[in-house]
Order: sequence, then C-alpha cells, then structure tokens
Amino acid sequence: MFRWPPSGGASLDIKEVASRLRKRGFDVKLFAPYFTEYLPRGVIEAKPSFPVETIPFNKFTFNFYHLPKKIKKQVDKFKPDFVYIADGYNLKPWVLSAFSGYNTFFRFYAYEILCITYNLINEKGENCNNSLFLDYRKCIRCKFQNNGVIKAFAKILMNKKTDPFYLLLSQEFIASLSFLSSYPERVRSILKKTNGIIVYNNYLKSLLAGINDNIMVFPSGVDTKTFKPEQKIKNRKKVILMTGRTSYSPKGFSVLRNACKELLRKRDDFLLYFTADPEFEINNLEEKEKNNFIFIDWVPQSRLPLLYNNSDICVVPSTWREPFGITAIEAMACGKPVIASKIGGLEEIIEDGKNGFFIEPGNVRSLMQKLEILLENEDMRIRMGEEGRKKAEREYDWDKIIDNFYMPLFKNI
Repeated sequence: MFRWPPSGGASLDIKEVASRLRKRGFDVKLFAPYFTEYLPRGVIEAKPSFPVETIPFNKFTFNFYHLPKKIKKQVDKFKPDFVYIADGYNLKPWVLSAFSGYNTFFRFYAYEILCITYNLINEKGENCNNSLFLDYRKCIRCKFQNNGVIKAFAKILMNKKTDPFYLLLSQEFIASLSFLSSYPERVRSILKKTNGIIVYNNYLKSLLAGINDNIMVFPSGVDTKTFKPEQKIKNRKKVILMTGRTSYSPKGFSVLRNACKELLRKRDDFLLYFTADPEFEINNLEEKEKNNFIFIDWVPQSRLPLLYNNSDICVVPSTWREPFGITAIEAMACGKPVIASKIGGLEEIIEDGKNGFFIEPGNVRSLMQKLEILLENEDMRIRMGEEGRKKAEREYDWDKIIDNFYMPLFKNI
C-alpha cells in the first residue's frame, strides 16, 4: 500500500525505517506495486531519500500468481541480503513465499491477513476476538454477510461504485484465493518459515502465538526534532485536538464530539479542532457546534507539528484496537497531554495520570470529565505534556527505534 506523501502510518513507518537504515550505511531499495484501480497504491508524488521501484499491475495481474513472480524478478536483480515484507493485505504471504531462499522478515502494521476486514471489528461493529487462525468460516460470513464472494467478485469486474477500500480488500481476498478453506493453513506454513515476524503490540503478538518462534514487538516512532514543543499562538479559548481519519468511525470521533457537546452545556471556553477527509461536510455539524467545532482539511505531515503546538489537549478516542497510536506519540513529542482509549497499542503508550489519561472505549461521560479536569488545570496540562515529551524522546525517537530494534535485527543474522 506504499504511497508518498503518505496517507497513513504504514507508509510513514516504511519511509522512516528505510531512510534511516540508509543513513547507517545500508543499501536500501523499496519495491512497490503500482496498482491504482481503487486507491493510489504505488503513486510517488514526492521522491523519498531512498530509491523506489514501482512495478505495474492491473486487477487481472494483481494476484497470487503474477504478483510474487514480478516482484521477485526485480528484487533478484538487486541481490539483497534481507527482504522485508511490508504493507499489504491477503497477498502478502504469497509474496513472502517467493523469497524462500532469502533472509526475510514479515511486518504486520495492523490486523491484515488475520482479519478480512482488516480491523478485527465484526458485523455488529464490535471488537472481535476471532481471527484467520481460529474460525475462518466465521470471518468469511462477517466479511460478505448476505452478499457472498461471487457478488463481491462481480462488483470488482464491473467496477461497481462502492467504497474503494472495500473493493481493494475484496479484490485481494479473491486474488489471493483467501476464500479457500486451505488458505489459513497455507499462511501458517509460509509464516513459519520466515526469519521473524514484527508487530506493534503485545496483543497482536498473542494472536500470532505458535505461528513463528521469533515474533518481535517493534514500536513505531516519531521524529522528535520535527515534532517538538514550540510557542503556542495565543488564543482566548483552549484548543482540544483530534488528528487522523476522524471520518472512520472506529477512530471514535463521535465519542469526542458527544463529549464536547455535553461540555458546551456547561462552558464555552474551548474549541474542538479535528482533521477529516476532504469529503467531510461542514453541514454535518449542528448549528450550535459550528462556533466551537473547527473542521480542518487533511493536513500534510509537514504541517502537523504546528497543529499540535497550537492545541492544549490531544484526544485519541479510538473504539477499535489501535495497532499502535502514532497520533498519541506525535502529540507527546510536541509536549501535549493525551486522553486516549485504553485499548490496543495505546495501552502501551499512555501512562494514566502521568502523561495523560485513559478512558474506557466509547465512554462519553468519562471523556467529558477528563477533558474538564485538563481544561481547568493549566499546571497539570504543562506537567503531563513535559512527561509525554520525555517519554517520546526516551522511547519513541526514530533514531533510537532504529538503533535499539532494527540494527540488532539485521546484525544478528
């Protein structure tokens, strides 16, 4: 799924790891499928600091047969010592299987492969405890419900207008033969042979227990030289900030919105800033919200530090098991207190009462109360922000991530 500029944390993670390994003397090259049928996969609009080779595909060649062959053909010319399988979905194991003669590492950025819908959320919108390696038939029922695989295939062939991400996942599901009952065992066999599997958090590691003897938890990082505390623009009202894809319901914007609506009944001394896709309609806001809720169009990476620094409180109200929580560490690096849901990778980032507060996922009242505590207490905001900055520098600075995790990984083979 790599593209640049990035649209999500995985592309940013790949860029940071590749560029910083290159600075340390590694000869790094990224091979990315160019497949833009549904989303701008492989589109490079700004050149990264390392070479990228894009390999063209269409919906008839982006499959279990052609994809591994075409990628391996180009990688063989490069003759690497290590092959790092990065962002993708159900076709990733097939790509890995093509490199059996190489030292390989397989990176999970979320729940790709383990969940057909990518996010471990079931058809009722609840966090799911099932996975590829448990009850696979249940996964298929959840994904297609009453539509069936054949109808999904028809939508792909006819380019039927629907959510492009749904089409992309459906195309990979079919093109990888994931609908076959043998797929889970095939994936298990392929993953068992790689040198190591890298994940973001211990929960994801537990889901993969027994699949491979070398499952490693590597956090993502933040550039603490770019994301750093700066002078805040003076504002009469305090600013609550939520960044990321707020239009994606599991990110929990509705929880934050409802908490702030409740706060507005009691006080009018704050603004809620939130980022969203360009398709977000300002008319979605109620009249009484429009003076206090400020919609910000999608913000490029270069402008994010300014956005964080002009806020007072950052909120990550996710209702799904966030694999990591990059927005939390970006806010911490800028010296801001973070209120986050106690779920997924966020549980390993926030220290409740020290650099922020936890809330139970979806708990509007708890979020409102924590917001009110921080709105009332400037000294607490400053103290928590300072603690967050220290933790970001100590544990999540990208150079430390590379030196503490990736350098030993490649040196020990």
